[in-house]
Amino acid sequence: MDAEENLHPPKLKREAGLLQVVTYGVGNIIGAGVYVLVGVAAGITGNSIGLSFLAGAFVALFTGLSYAELSAMYPRAASEYLYLGRAYGNRAIAFMTEWMMIVAETVAIATVVLGFSQYFQTFFAVPTGLIAVALLFILTLISIIGIKVSLKLNTVLSVVAIIGLIIVIAAGAGKIGSVNYFSPSNGVSGIFAASALIFFAYLGFDNIANLAEETKDPKKTLPRGLLIAMAISTLLYVLVGVSAVGLVPWQELSASEAPLALVASKAFGPTAYYVLAIIALLTTFNTALVLLIAGSRAIYGMAREGALPRSLEHISRHTHTPVHASVFLLIITLLFLSIGNIGTIAEIASAGSLVVFALVNLSVLHLRRTAPHLHRPFRAPLNIKWFSVTSLLGVISCLALLTSFKTESLLLALSLPISGIILHLILKKGRILEVDGGLHENSK
Repeated sequence: MDAEENLHPPKLKREAGLLQVVTYGVGNIIGAGVYVLVGVAAGITGNSIGLSFLAGAFVALFTGLSYAELSAMYPRAASEYLYLGRAYGNRAIAFMTEWMMIVAETVAIATVVLGFSQYFQTFFAVPTGLIAVALLFILTLISIIGIKVSLKLNTVLSVVAIIGLIIVIAAGAGKIGSVNYFSPSNGVSGIFAASALIFFAYLGFDNIANLAEETKDPKKTLPRGLLIAMAISTLLYVLVGVSAVGLVPWQELSASEAPLALVASKAFGPTAYYVLAIIALLTTFNTALVLLIAGSRAIYGMAREGALPRSLEHISRHTHTPVHASVFLLIITLLFLSIGNIGTIAEIASAGSLVVFALVNLSVLHLRRTAPHLHRPFRAPLNIKWFSVTSLLGVISCLALLTSFKTESLLLALSLPISGIILHLILKKGRILEVDGGLHENSK
């Protein structure tokens, strides 16, 4: 069997079309951001939460366009590793960037399962830690069973998530415009501070790139799916934000552990509270599932490129999924659950992701200048000759949002690249890194 696997190693299956990519993207994006963090964000900026969602959307869009261009050029897993590697031909920079993204995704998973635990306690008095650990094991098992099963479940749960947000929008529709959305409780700085936290709600668009090897016609499907998913999520987020503060005072919203369920109950009675709580459970379940899928594919992709131990590259012949990478991701996610505080975990994930996104935007600019001959199936708009205006705005906006974080969260996030460099040197010294991974392909 070992000889057969060496001759014909199993591969990931191309099961995802445009609909699956869009629902996968929506499932990645919609989740903890609205169902858990909207109350925390309202406490920072008050009635201007809609503006914070909009500001976060613009930052995400600039970087999303860069991901769309690069994912069409390099439709493979471990996306950030490839993008930075192809742009700069430097394994250490590429490893550091992808490691930061993996850790940020891991922290995001921890945030989402804790959010699930909070809503779960609406029905059962079970310790949040126990719920979170049990959920992680269940989700890892589902992700290992097969991508086709996971995508079908994701499609159904993404529709459920959208229905939940539509219920909230309908609940507050009659109150839209009843408060001043342009009067933030903590001034303009409060809007941007909330945007920095809310940016966590948009994390997930980048994960679409890691579905490349399981997507049909990825050079066309990935950019389209990414942008459509972002547009749907942004529209729903802004409408939910303005509807929520129109119906429930922001002070009350910020004090609730189930803020959107509270909004629905104000309009439709106590039963609606439990309906939204159930939808929130299913939504956060779905978000954690797709984050686990994306994270395991990133780990698998790095192992295949020789940047992580080869054992993590293993693909099951029965399920065609990266089993070892999935188990490894489960282990490191369990470590982050010990932090416990959702706001702190979300800030670390957002700050780490913003650093990575700035580097990805810089990669587009560098590749545009140094490799203009490369075929680009999708090209980000607003260009001055080779220069991408949206990528520059992506860099600036990411760095600007970083200034809004608490010092301790920022320091923890900025420690991620240091840990990545240390890990890379350890693996290199141990001669675990074996291949170049095509980092210098652009020079050919």
